[in-house]
Amino acid sequence: MIRFLSPGFAWALAVPAVILVLYLLRRRFLPQQVPSVFLWRKSIRDYAANRPFQRLMKNLLLPLQILAALALALALMHPAIPGGAAGQTILIFDVSGSMQTQTAGRTRLDTAKEEALKLVRTLPTGEEITILTAGKEPERLALSVDREEAEQTIASITCGKDGADTDKALSLADAIARNTDKDTGTNVVIYSDDLRRSRISFRSEAFALTIVNCGAGEENRSVYSLEAENGQAFARIANFGEACRVSLTCEADGVLCDARETEIPAGETAGVSFSIPETAKVVRVSLREKDALAADNAAETPVKRAANRKAAVTSDSLFLESALKVRPELTVMRTEESALSSTEADLYILGISPMIITRKLPEEGYDPEAKTFGPFSWEEETTAVTGSPAVGLMDTPLTKGLTMKNVFFRCIRPTTGGKTAVSLDGKPVIAYTEGTVMLGFDLHDSNLPLKYDFPVLIQNILDWLLPEETAGETDAVAPMALTESDVRTVAPNDEPEELMERNAQGRELTGILLAVFLFLLLAEMGVSRNVG
Repeated sequence: MIRFLSPGFAWALAVPAVILVLYLLRRRFLPQQVPSVFLWRKSIRDYAANRPFQRLMKNLLLPLQILAALALALALMHPAIPGGAAGQTILIFDVSGSMQTQTAGRTRLDTAKEEALKLVRTLPTGEEITILTAGKEPERLALSVDREEAEQTIASITCGKDGADTDKALSLADAIARNTDKDTGTNVVIYSDDLRRSRISFRSEAFALTIVNCGAGEENRSVYSLEAENGQAFARIANFGEACRVSLTCEADGVLCDARETEIPAGETAGVSFSIPETAKVVRVSLREKDALAADNAAETPVKRAANRKAAVTSDSLFLESALKVRPELTVMRTEESALSSTEADLYILGISPMIITRKLPEEGYDPEAKTFGPFSWEEETTAVTGSPAVGLMDTPLTKGLTMKNVFFRCIRPTTGGKTAVSLDGKPVIAYTEGTVMLGFDLHDSNLPLKYDFPVLIQNILDWLLPEETAGETDAVAPMALTESDVRTVAPNDEPEELMERNAQGRELTGILLAVFLFLLLAEMGVSRNVG
């Protein structure tokens, strides 16, 4: 059965009727000079009733024009023939923050929905359609629904601010595909913006995968980090575009309290500080200039209330002690490893390579020669770093606001245990557990302490191990993930895998009808030339 993908153009079917009416109403006489019309009057009366239809029979232009108008009207309605046997189609929508990027007033998600609706309308009758979203966690919005319900579900999809875990969504799709009673196969289509097949680690033989990337690359600026305490707020601004000057406003509890301007080089970041009232509870920093992604132009944070803390440090590092000053309430005490058991502190910073930062010492005490600490262990010898290996950032509390751009290491001491936060060529160099953070390198063997990332890293570690109290309950919304703000590129659509055979999927007839229209138009022009 033929289906029309754009039924709103059905009004064009009235054009052939208009042409017919114009032919019936048109009067066409050839002037002739005769001696008398007396004998013609009776013949004219008999002929008058049948004359319009006789004119139509003799005019070849009329049927050509009607057929051409009909072909064009049907082409505008985008007719399509659905495929044969019904099976299962799973649609996965990337709902990460970058899908809110606008181009010419339309978001990437809007484009993804439009592409998905076109596909849904060509699916065979009886096709089971499942709709999933890929965000921080996958979500199933509809399971084995028909076309009408699928269209309604697609229209209701919205984006968040987090990234998209495509592998988790594909794992859920795999479970659904293996659970179906359809024997005609399953096709999975992912609608994203910068997804490449090479980035997908999950593989399955239960379905055929197609990737559809939507939108266009755009420049963008974002407020990606915000901290507030002790009458000060500090924001970090990222510039994913050409060098520019930006204006920022700072609000405390909804009231404007400060404004700043700053220059940001192309592809770099900049820090901006603001003065806030001592009694402020929630601070909001916003970019005044509009760009392609409005969702990352503002960030909110609760104001922290400091409590006096102590940190016991066994190593002698000016870099570390300087970075610890990001928490003014933290008092640094130098101590010897042999005196740790009698030292009371809220935080212990042990060793140099690796450096252990922990809230609590083991009951059996700290032994630097053991090469273990809790769940962590490390090698006795360091590993030299050659070349420029890739620095990998996991999505963790420790890496919030980090870029690790142009950070190098001379040597590292790979560790095992805990969760990896930062890796170097796949080897963990920063790992953590609930109460301990491990730095698998000597600070003097890296240029990290000279980068802005270092105080941000220390701040994140302290926030993780020694969280500060906030000024009561707030509804502050966290900034968008920095990776979602870089919307300068959109990946090309990968070549789809071979679809299941039953998807000799519906074929659109628009091209055929346009060809028929052009043929009839040329034929009409030829006939008109001959008649003339």
